[in-house]
Amino acid sequence: MPYRRAQALTGITGILVTPYDDSGDIVPARLGPVLDRALGAGLHMLVVNGNTGEFYALTTEEACNMAREVVALVNGRAPVLAGVGRGLRDAVALARASADAGATALMVHQPPDPFVAPRGVVDYLHAINDASGGLPMMLYLRNDGIGTRAIADLCAG
Repeated sequence: MPYRRAQALTGITGILVTPYDDSGDIVPARLGPVLDRALGAGLHMLVVNGNTGEFYALTTEEACNMAREVVALVNGRAPVLAGVGRGLRDAVALARASADAGATALMVHQPPDPFVAPRGVVDYLHAINDASGGLPMMLYLRNDGIGTRAIADLCAG
């Protein structure tokens, strides 16, 4: 039975690694057997382009390819949470590519600028939301720079 969109951020999550070949190129197809086994064992959701998946070592093009390939390999068997981030243009491109590929939701890495104000983070998240067509978002926060007030404002509307 296909999952419902409301179930996108519930259950047991598996964060995928990024497979490489001997020359350092990504080879998403190598995840096929891993995905089959994980989904067969009861995993509910898969995460592509997370920190464990070498997100910051990938180019934006490679991250877009990983999102497209993983969504295709999963083939509707489970929700796919796609990591997006970096500077605004890259994050927007990744959000658009992930949505176009069929990702269920986005995991937004914190912007890399350590001096960004909470209002800037809110604007960043709104731009990502717009680019994805409104996919649900999970914030991957590594510090409290955004502040609880900005998070409350985001959740309110």
